[in-house]
Amino acid sequence: MKHYAIEVFFDQAFATYVRELWRQCDRHNLSSFMNQVEGTEPHIALALYENIDLESISKKFKEFASQNLVSFELLFDAVAIFPTSNVTFLQPNVKPELVDLMINIHDYFGEFKNQCNLYYSPDRWFPHVTVAKNNTSEERRETVEFIMNRVKPQETGVERLVLVEIEYVDGNVICRNIESKILENT
Repeated sequence: MKHYAIEVFFDQAFATYVRELWRQCDRHNLSSFMNQVEGTEPHIALALYENIDLESISKKFKEFASQNLVSFELLFDAVAIFPTSNVTFLQPNVKPELVDLMINIHDYFGEFKNQCNLYYSPDRWFPHVTVAKNNTSEERRETVEFIMNRVKPQETGVERLVLVEIEYVDGNVICRNIESKILENT
């Protein structure tokens, strides 16, 4: 089954920083999940749609992306967890530009509201960049401690808006960038 996410991607320096955290978690046997997701990039997902066809969402994305969309800065200075899913993540400051972009996407893609994953709906959305997904709460505790000892505040530019296809094949996650919009500098 395929899902489609609308995500923001970051400048190269921050993307490299996050990928290194993924590699370190894998190398230290804490979490290999993000390091094994084929084709993924460090991102914040603004919406995640299920049971929707590519043609419909791709057309809508192109329409939305034709607007004047401006890049903005974020500061990642917190590490947090989703305890029910054992996900450890970097949390950005929540700037109006990020929230406005998410709300504008959900408004524009309103016809797909019923296909939006509940955790990515405006009422439940929590911006984050996943660093690790653990199998147990003990692994999660070790991962949080490991990351807390390595993480430093990071400023980054939000540079692209991307429509990503996510496919689950034989226990593997494969991501493909379908459409992309480079955000304009202010």
